Amino acid sequence: MNERDALMRSICETPDDDTPRLVFADWLDEHGESDRAEFIRVQIEAARIGAYSDRRDGLIRRANELQGRFGNRWLGELPVPDTEHIDWGKVAADWVGGEPFDRGFASCLLVKTTGALAKHADKLFAATPVRRLMVWHMMKADKLARLPQLRHLHTFRARIVSRRAADELAECPYLDSVPDVRLSLTALPDEYITRLRKRFGDRLQHQP
Repeated sequence: MNERDALMRSICETPDDDTPRLVFADWLDEHGESDRAEFIRVQIEAARIGAYSDRRDGLIRRANELQGRFGNRWLGELPVPDTEHIDWGKVAADWVGGEPFDRGFASCLLVKTTGALAKHADKLFAATPVRRLMVWHMMKADKLARLPQLRHLHTFRARIVSRRAADELAECPYLDSVPDVRLSLTALPDEYITRLRKRFGDRLQHQP
């Protein structure tokens, strides 16, 4: 593992801690990536100071400028081992209700199936601190129980299209701490919806 990968691993393993992100920004400065370093620092500072600070608008404006210039390139550096089933960025962000970047790093991931997610999980979750995940077509969910990386999510969204998927999702231990669970339940009978509501409680939102 090289130095860059080791720094990124620390970020992904402690996504709520800004310190590894700022250490990585310093490393980027030292290796000729000052624009990316500035973007990380600006987004972190904007998140820290709160909505009512006089400085926040300027920070957000600068972050948007940098994202507009370099965002597509940074997203393009992320692994896409299966172009048919995996997407980073704007499409993913639209479905999970967030921005493509969070505190300097791409944070939104869309996968078509849990099979694609499980197959490539190590590579995907090691590339950036994923905080918002969308599973487009969930026919089965048993493989989620083997993905401890899910515990770092802020938002989990899925279109559940089978009773089996609903049963298996209810047993996944790594969603216990995810605060925002958004499920499309229109394909399920009432008893399955009731079970999922009991499982996730107030964290669950039903979305089309």
